[in-house]
Amino acid sequence: MVLDKQNETKAERKARKAALRAAKEAETYKTSGGHVNILCVRFGNKYGPEYVVKLRNMVERHLTVPYVFNCLTDDPKPIEGVNSIVQKNAGYVKGWWHKVHMFDPGLPLSGRILYFDLDVVIHNNINKLVTTYKDDFIGIRDFNRKFHPNFKYLNSSVMSWNHGTQSHLLTRFRESPSAAMRMPGDQDWIWKNSQSIMKFWPDDWIQSYKWEIRSRNELWLKNGIRQFRNNVDHPKIHPNCCIAVFHGEPNPAQVGDKFVLDNWR
Repeated sequence: MVLDKQNETKAERKARKAALRAAKEAETYKTSGGHVNILCVRFGNKYGPEYVVKLRNMVERHLTVPYVFNCLTDDPKPIEGVNSIVQKNAGYVKGWWHKVHMFDPGLPLSGRILYFDLDVVIHNNINKLVTTYKDDFIGIRDFNRKFHPNFKYLNSSVMSWNHGTQSHLLTRFRESPSAAMRMPGDQDWIWKNSQSIMKFWPDDWIQSYKWEIRSRNELWLKNGIRQFRNNVDHPKIHPNCCIAVFHGEPNPAQVGDKFVLDNWR
């Protein structure tokens, strides 16, 4: 098939170049002989197995470098295409504290890890998350950046590191779990203990759905849940963005926007 480059739209040209770039990145990564470990964490009943399935499907659609999909969980029931790493539920009052166990050097993993929260929406190729940063411990600059441009703090919804390099996060947690859990959440603990080395993804690669793609002014409280007043078919998304993060409320299951319905599946 011969491409008619002269008549393609600006959007089509960007999409073509992005596809070529992703293919080149994937080929370079393949020739290195490695693979990336995709990792998610699911303990307890807050999120059902369907969240893991949807994340698995999104990764399959949008990652073309070699990978293994892993889930650190207390649920021994197998999920097709997912390598379950089963651990006993530690009984934390807030289940997100199980995320510190991702940094256990004893996990049956090796090499690069790319972690996702279960309530993110992947909608574009994510090769660059693997191929651009190969050795750094990297996360999201917290979305309060929307209101405070120089804000420097961590959002832990999407992170990457080399297995075994951040074991201090679990070691220090185990020394005094009660003291650690007095902090608001896992990302506060990770930031406190790693801010000297932590790097951030470019802001436009990963965006807050409710603050940056849509607006917090569009939210209201309905039936005790913070939701959008209206559904939107085509929210404004930065062309470099590949992941929309749903921090707090609403989560993807509570949003009827066409963008979410088309991608979170």
